[in-house]
Amino acid sequence: MGAEAAREQVVDDAAILEAAEAGGIEDPRNLSHFWKIVKDDTGSGYSLFVKNPRTGRDTRIEDLVRETILETPTQLSHLPPRLIEPAGDHLLVIDLADVHFLKLCVQSETGHVYNREVARHRVIEGTKSLLRMAKPWGIGRILFVMGNDILHVDGPRTSTTSGTYQDSDGTIFQGFKDAGAALEVAINEASGLADVDLIHCMSNHDWLMGWALSQAVAGRLRGNPRVRATDYNLSEAHRKYYRFERNLFGLTHGDGAKEEKLYGVMVKEAREHISDCLNLYWLLHHVHHKIRKTRGEIEFLREKDHNGMTAHISGTPMGEGHHLNIEYVRSPSAPDGWHDRNAYVNRQGVECFVYHPTIGQRARFTEWF
Repeated sequence: MGAEAAREQVVDDAAILEAAEAGGIEDPRNLSHFWKIVKDDTGSGYSLFVKNPRTGRDTRIEDLVRETILETPTQLSHLPPRLIEPAGDHLLVIDLADVHFLKLCVQSETGHVYNREVARHRVIEGTKSLLRMAKPWGIGRILFVMGNDILHVDGPRTSTTSGTYQDSDGTIFQGFKDAGAALEVAINEASGLADVDLIHCMSNHDWLMGWALSQAVAGRLRGNPRVRATDYNLSEAHRKYYRFERNLFGLTHGDGAKEEKLYGVMVKEAREHISDCLNLYWLLHHVHHKIRKTRGEIEFLREKDHNGMTAHISGTPMGEGHHLNIEYVRSPSAPDGWHDRNAYVNRQGVECFVYHPTIGQRARFTEWF
């Protein structure tokens, strides 16, 4: 069949004929498929993939996939642009410690209500509040700490990794989904202020599932160019290190190495950074209440939460740049039946910390619940 006959055969389909002519294809049968895009001045309209039913050749699936990929826009317009000029030069550390999704606290027993919905509210609204308080300091980067008993149990039998039974609000599947959704919202909120680095701390209630949750959340956030997660930061290492200019941070859950070993293990495991970093910090978790210490030639307790009060201890000044600073981070989760029975009653809150590149910690904020 000649070109004219072929043209006559498909002339009833003006779109195919127009597409063939636009592509310089003399015989419309050689046009297998094309995109038809119609939009007005406002950007409204439609985009259609049209296959020529009278094509003279078979369409291979690999050709279709390859051509579709080539025609996909390389820049996704819905993604926020990377920050070109940071809003400031400070590091903000957001550490939502010991959230314990799936923990169940009943008011008639403990005086507190805590469940998945309360945990979700405290993660999201707590993060928003911390960001509002820290923003005036001029934040150039955010370290968002994950893990640390984000989940209350580590399997379908509502027990911790070691097998200790826990009162639970729902299944591990519900807790995993709820915690992941809440963290995703919180981290996206943080990325609206500055670029975010994610880091995971292994923990004792959810050794396996907590790690898996951090992997899942980081994977879902890959489309956000302001969020970064390295293999090291998300690894199963017991202790992690993070450097910000002349500040060196060690992060661990707090159920492992004793405090007196922390300086020595930091020198050994982060030796290449010690000589360049004036300010040394350990952020610990696990105990659910505030303990703040400075360890040098002597140990100096600077702050501690007690039942019903927080004590600030005065004494010989020990500057940030001359000693190791140890900080246990408060938890937003309420005491459950076992903790209340033993009078381990913490005041619930989430915390963040602001660090100057050379001076060290400049500010701290707590959102109480």
